[in-house]
Amino acid sequence: MPILSDDEPPVYEIVNPAGPAPVLIACDHAQNRIPRALANLGLSAHQLDLHIAYDIGGKEVALQLSEMFDAPLIMSGYSRLVVDMNRHLDDDSLIVQESDNIVVPGNQRLVQADREQRIDTFFHPYHAAYGKMAERLRTRHESPILISVHSFTPVFNGFRRPWDYGVLWDDSHERLARALLKGFAGMEGLVVGDNEPYSANDPQGYAQMVHAEQRGLEMAMLEIRQDLIDTADGQVRAASNIYDVVSSIMAGQGR
Repeated sequence: MPILSDDEPPVYEIVNPAGPAPVLIACDHAQNRIPRALANLGLSAHQLDLHIAYDIGGKEVALQLSEMFDAPLIMSGYSRLVVDMNRHLDDDSLIVQESDNIVVPGNQRLVQADREQRIDTFFHPYHAAYGKMAERLRTRHESPILISVHSFTPVFNGFRRPWDYGVLWDDSHERLARALLKGFAGMEGLVVGDNEPYSANDPQGYAQMVHAEQRGLEMAMLEIRQDLIDTADGQVRAASNIYDVVSSIMAGQGR
């Protein structure tokens, strides 16, 4: 049986596909939606509203950035608990059995056919579209940038995270990452994490390697603390900060 019915939303959404900016925005964890066939993966509505299911505030910030830059945007249509769009296919966290001490009943004891069905239904179509957009950007602009928007929970395993924003990067994106860190650090009151609260190398994001590095594109993986973007005002503020810093970088490099 198919996982998705014809009347359910698509596995990804593209906004402003013809946007002329030399920027592509992505939000891999935009939704907490679960297909009807998976019966909420056995989780409650409250649990699906938590950070384990999606990047709270990320979608709204990404939409703001798409409008500010006049740039194309691609967003996932279903929860990261169904299949995580920012993981490699051999990563154990591609389909998690437990997240932040919450067991996901619908992800227990999956057979290979179940995993492959989710990958074929959600993962491959999303990244096929993502790849086409990245390639279009590469062919139309001399030095384009991919911006991947994520968010992180303020408290994890009892530790209160002090960072407002995090910039995730590896050696192939060092120039852009250091420029971003410098730009955010110059904004009054912001605490910026260098590869915090996660490392860009462990695990390395799928889009970072496949859509950016294999095309020689620069990519910014940005993490924003969720309590800063859980309101409309906070989302506009964060998007404006990102827009200002990235625009300054692009202007300084003649983009």
